[in-house]
Amino acid sequence: MHENGGAADAEYLSERFSTDADDAAGSWSDYLYRRQGSVGLGFGAGEFNSDAYAQNVGQFQVVRFTSGALDYQRSRRDVRCDGDNSYRLLIPLDGRFMFEQGESREVFEPGRVCFFHWGRPLWMTHSETISALILTVPERSVDPARAETGPLALDEKRPLVRALRSQVRTLVEEEGWTAADFSVACTSALTLLDGALNPSPGVGSGRRALDAERARRLIEAHAHDPRVTPEAIAAMLGIGERTLYKVMRSSGYPSPGALLRTIRVERAHRRLLVALPVDMDRIAFEEGFPSTRRFREAYREYYGLTPVQMRARVLGTRAQPGTEAPESAVS
Repeated sequence: MHENGGAADAEYLSERFSTDADDAAGSWSDYLYRRQGSVGLGFGAGEFNSDAYAQNVGQFQVVRFTSGALDYQRSRRDVRCDGDNSYRLLIPLDGRFMFEQGESREVFEPGRVCFFHWGRPLWMTHSETISALILTVPERSVDPARAETGPLALDEKRPLVRALRSQVRTLVEEEGWTAADFSVACTSALTLLDGALNPSPGVGSGRRALDAERARRLIEAHAHDPRVTPEAIAAMLGIGERTLYKVMRSSGYPSPGALLRTIRVERAHRRLLVALPVDMDRIAFEEGFPSTRRFREAYREYYGLTPVQMRARVLGTRAQPGTEAPESAVS
């Protein structure tokens, strides 16, 4: 079945905001609720003002903001009211703030990157004016297991984290965005984030560790070929399939079959989250799936939604008539 995912109704939107001179606190509270969700604010006795510049395509959103001294608290009640299980990336541009979530508490200033779960209580405070970027990370747009265990402060010594910071800044510093270009740039940032949350197991010493690393590289290089199976990878290495499973497991990798599926479905996912029409059959074939049906099955098992449903949720598009297969065909 030929299945197309339309994205003609995806829109790039931008908005500039400044607090109301007559009700600065109230207008900032309303703006945060509209752009981010429920959060309690603690204003000091002094004068407060803030401004922001927001851009989005569906759930892909980045906001550059400047804010006077303020306390933020997202309670369990706020979390329950929103039902929002997405994440946020917070990048300071000027000033410093303290952030706490769960058992983690960190002080952030320019050069650091904060990664946190919007679906959990949090607390943030700054006693001075700060400027920062906040990128919405839609639910399941990065690997859920990696996001669940991700650190509050990403390791700024890693080049990948510095590249991530630079990519998010590009989103607000460049002009002339279209829906397609903005979604590509956001997807690129999320790919960097996914990598920053998932450092590869270190290559140990010994023959098994080297075989596992060679196997991983072969799987990544050949995942687009539907003819490639764990048996084929083992043959390329000159070892038995059972031995391949053992060396992968002992080195901390998933099984060869699971790694193949994960690489294929994640690569397809990145291609889907671009605000352009896509051909599901072509994506399935080019990313190594034997059929479009198998692609949809693997995608729904991994992300909890069909490809068309995910595009509609993240990009804010409507599924076109005839683009979604019946549930019986993908169950």
